[in-house]
Amino acid sequence: MTNLETTLMDKLINAGVCEWHRYVDDTFVLFNSITCIDNILSILNNFHPSIKFTYKIEDGDKLECLDVLITRSTECQLFQTTIYRKPTYTGLLMNYHSYVPMQYKKSGIITMVNRALIICSTYTSLAAEFNEIRRIGLLNGYTSSFIDTIIGIKLRQYRKKNNDVIQSPQTGSDVKKRMYVEIPFIENATKEFRNKITHLCNKLRPDLDIQFFMKPPPAVQMLYQTKDPINKKMKSDVVYSIKCT
Repeated sequence: MTNLETTLMDKLINAGVCEWHRYVDDTFVLFNSITCIDNILSILNNFHPSIKFTYKIEDGDKLECLDVLITRSTECQLFQTTIYRKPTYTGLLMNYHSYVPMQYKKSGIITMVNRALIICSTYTSLAAEFNEIRRIGLLNGYTSSFIDTIIGIKLRQYRKKNNDVIQSPQTGSDVKKRMYVEIPFIENATKEFRNKITHLCNKLRPDLDIQFFMKPPPAVQMLYQTKDPINKKMKSDVVYSIKCT
């Protein structure tokens, strides 16, 4: 795709392309109002037989691109953006009552909140997206207080970042070496073990910053063989050993 852009960009500009923004193989393109899109498509699809472009034009001043719904503002020369979900989206998250570490449950909500803060361009669309996150969370067993707490924390961090509140840099003596440790998840026993290791490390190795990752237990289906074993001779991608005299 980079080679295509480098080779064809001059032709595309002459044909009426004003803006070209690409993420992997999805592009968001602005044309002149008199541009013939079929001419642009012909230039792109004649570049290589394995590359075939399709296109979708805006409908009612709106166009979805990846996870973003882009709206052409009628009041000013700006684009407004909000979250776009495909019609096939089911709203399925990791259930709150699943036997997994709390970080796993938080991450599902945090991901949606961070995405909303980055994509939503107006407070109205951001508020609407927060309500949608609450609705999805409630359907998966999360409580309103749990979701609202995460929204409050991430919103405060976002505003703090945008207000250019700069933390004082650490001096050389304050910088700690980060170490990652994976521990099995056994709920309360894991928390107690983590706290003891952290307390012991603060005493013996204050220069370390230990980050714990809890590994959930394997799924029950992993403990039982649900299918009949397949004879090795019936499998594909097998290397045969033939004894030679």
